[in-house]
Parts: sequence; C-alpha cells; structure tokens
Amino acid sequence: MSEPVNIKLDTGISAPQTDQPSASESVAIDTTYRYDALRDADVNGLSSNGRPTLVTLFGISECGKTTFVGSLFAILCRHPQILQSTFIDSDTLTGFQRRVHTRYLSEKGISEPPRTQRRAGNILNVVLGDDQGENQRMVVFSDLAGEIYKDAASKDDIAQQQTAVKYADKLVIFVDTEKLLPAKNNAYKASFQSLLTRFKDNDMLPKTAEFYLVFNKVDLVDTEEKKACWRQRKQSILDIVSPIVTVPSENVYEICSKGIQYDNEDANLVALFNHLIAEKTITPLLPDYNWIHNIVKEK
Repeated sequence: MSEPVNIKLDTGISAPQTDQPSASESVAIDTTYRYDALRDADVNGLSSNGRPTLVTLFGISECGKTTFVGSLFAILCRHPQILQSTFIDSDTLTGFQRRVHTRYLSEKGISEPPRTQRRAGNILNVVLGDDQGENQRMVVFSDLAGEIYKDAASKDDIAQQQTAVKYADKLVIFVDTEKLLPAKNNAYKASFQSLLTRFKDNDMLPKTAEFYLVFNKVDLVDTEEKKACWRQRKQSILDIVSPIVTVPSENVYEICSKGIQYDNEDANLVALFNHLIAEKTITPLLPDYNWIHNIVKEK
C-alpha cells in the first residue's frame, strides 16, 4: 500500500502528520485506532492508493446493520469466491470480529452483547483484490450506532454531524421487516420517514451517491398470513422513500443478513455485497489530498 490518503470525515479536525511514529509511540497508536473500529477523525491513518469507496449503513436501531457488516466479513474470510474477491487486509479486524461474534450469538439464541454504541468507533475498512489478489482497492464502511440515527430523526444538529452520510459513495438504507409485520406498525414507519426527511431537509443526503433500499429480516415473513400483508407494507415504505431519494428498482433488496450458511448463502445478500464492494470509477488522488475537506471547501 502507498502513503496515507486523507479521507477525514470530521471536517473540523486537522489531518494528522504522516511521519512514521517512534517506537515509544507505536503501541499507543495501535491501541487507539488500529484493529478495532475507527472513529471518524482516525480514518486519515489508513493507507490507500486513492480515494476509498465509502459505504454508509443507514437505519434506526435493531435493523441489522451490524449483523450485516459482520456477515460480509465472515463471507470474505471463509467463502470469498462467491464475492469474486480476495480479502487482503483490514486495519479494523477486532471491530469486524466483534460484529461476527454478535451475529453468531444471535444465531444460537444467546443474548447478544450491546450493539454499536453512540461513542464507539463506527468505521471499518477492508482491502480487497480480485479473485487473483490483484487490482487492490479499499472499501470503508460506516456502521454508525442506530441510537444516533434515532436521535437524528428529531434533532437537526445530530443529523448535521453525520458527515459519513453526506459524503457516502454508496448509502444503504435499512428497513426492519420485523417492525413492519405487526398490525400496529405506524410508529416505526413514522420514525423511518422522520429520519429520511430530517437528513433531506438538512441537505445531508449525498448528491451523487448510489442509493440502496434494504428490507432486512425477510426470513420472518414465514406464514401465509404474513405474506398476504407483506407486499402492502413494503409498498408503504417505497411510498415514503420515493419522494425523498431516488432508489433504482434494481437497488431494492429483500435479504436475511444472517443468511450465510456455507454453500447455502442468501442469494440476494450475496448480490448486494457484490454491488457494495465493487470498485467505483474514481480518479487517482495525491497522497495529501483530503477529499471530504476539499469537497466542503468547494461548496
């Protein structure tokens, strides 16, 4: 990998120096932002040949964002052939492993540890190559705590702080199918609509991103009664989304984020993963180029 590319998400913090740390400093650096999920201000420590692809997972608590990104990592580690990619490296292995463990406990019916917390690091990265390990690229995921999105649904200042949303290359909007199934589901739909509207009204939805709408936990639609009402409830969400953002029909997915049984993976889940980790057409950047900071300045 080459010199660090500045991809700072918190535009109020100056980029760190790229000089190599002394031996006495290296341990401190490793324990603050290597291996576990990163905070926005730490992302400049990552090394890449150009601008990484930023994939932001967007949704209220318990919609399955953390399970989703843990499942992606599990597939990359144990069955990467179906993603036509090779896992090369990650600066956030512990952050990924924690999410894999959360998914495993959930599958076993064991009480899960706390989900992504408000103050926890939310940035995860992977370096991928093609099936031969060549053409390496970096993908950065923002797995922000659902509680923050819940707060942002009613508070302008919280929404305005989420720069990983505003500058996403690919924004994945999660819908919790489980919350839609009960007859009294108006509260969830109201929160979902408030969240999207709040970000739109604050000009925090990216102008040039690829948008995805993901109905997660569709495995719970498992009876004829549930199937009978599912289409109508799904349409109600589409009716909320369409005036706010444009999501191409091919970018609307019904998935089970836990569907990663070896050789029996959820086909829709795999297809979505492949789209998210596919390289965007990007222009190579100089090592000292701070792409988000420059975008802000240009505006």
